[in-house]
Amino acid sequence: MNIRTILVPVDFSTCSLLVTRQAAGLAARLGARVVVMHVSELPGDLAQGAHVRPDGVDRTAAEYLTADARERLALFVSAAREVGAAAEIEVRIGPVVPTILAAADALAADLIVIGTHGRTGLARMVLGSVAEGVAHKAHVPVMLVRRESRPECARQSCEWCPHEGRSPAEEKLAGESQG
Repeated sequence: MNIRTILVPVDFSTCSLLVTRQAAGLAARLGARVVVMHVSELPGDLAQGAHVRPDGVDRTAAEYLTADARERLALFVSAAREVGAAAEIEVRIGPVVPTILAAADALAADLIVIGTHGRTGLARMVLGSVAEGVAHKAHVPVMLVRRESRPECARQSCEWCPHEGRSPAEEKLAGESQG
């Protein structure tokens, strides 16, 4: 198999930055490019074209989330380039698993590298697993990277875990749409 494009979906957590570095190291060795991607989900009652002002600037919900994600993804692309990989940014709006799968097809990804929390039992059943959904439904190979269990991760990684899997920008937008 010739790997030319590696898709790396991220959630902006510390651990997903580590996953990006691992994928970039592989890409550098293979001469492949890394596409670092984030998928933002809109609050259920908000359309992509709805105008919002969570930061005082009038723009569509999709524009707000895309701008925030692009800004945050710059760190991930920089980390990938530091290890010698060609890297680019991809931002999509939609339901996470189907959107990752559609992006993999559209970008002609040869491999998806995605982190997994490694949850088991009730936590996995209740919270589900984006990585598991991608692995089961992808048309290309998927490399699951178990996120490191580190003391600092327990305290600060997955910065939005208390927020039902949404990024801070998505939380802000959800708050605005509810009142």
